[in-house]
Amino acid sequence: MIKKHFNLLRYKELLQLEESGKISFLDLELVTYKASISEQIHYNRKKDYFLLIHEYLSRVITPYKFRSKFLQMRREDSAKATIILENFQKLEVFTLAKDLEKFSDLISQISTLCLEFGEVWDGTMERMSESEFYSLVNNHYLQLQEAFPFGNFRNQAYEYLVDRSFKILMFTIGLNILLILLNIYIINIQ
Repeated sequence: MIKKHFNLLRYKELLQLEESGKISFLDLELVTYKASISEQIHYNRKKDYFLLIHEYLSRVITPYKFRSKFLQMRREDSAKATIILENFQKLEVFTLAKDLEKFSDLISQISTLCLEFGEVWDGTMERMSESEFYSLVNNHYLQLQEAFPFGNFRNQAYEYLVDRSFKILMFTIGLNILLILLNIYIINIQ
């Protein structure tokens, strides 16, 4: 992953312009600088977001718990970003990932789904169903996986143990069937 440094000098200039009233706090460039810090914090927690979405799609956690946890993570990240934006020493060494925008867009779309879940969303005057929500989250997750290939979440040691146990069980059942057939054959011969 290629990184770039946060342009602290330009950010300070924009803050001074805002303070003097020459630009609004809604200035696009200033807002973009502030948003980039929050986006990087989200990006740094990529694994946590992937794991949470995976747990939801695997039905390990309920939809309500997923939405709650997802939005809580976003709030935590935003709080961290606010603290960092006020600390010029941290900003001086802060780096931004080059592929930050794609990740941020997809995570923001999932966040919007979580926020708007209980609201009318498609003009039909009906709220989104759990299955529609699941499908949309899954679609964004697939896009995330494609853009940011991430390791498998499965517990491979556990799966190996289960697979091996299953093979031993099948072997034992097969032997028992052979012994039964052998006994039947012996009884028929006598």
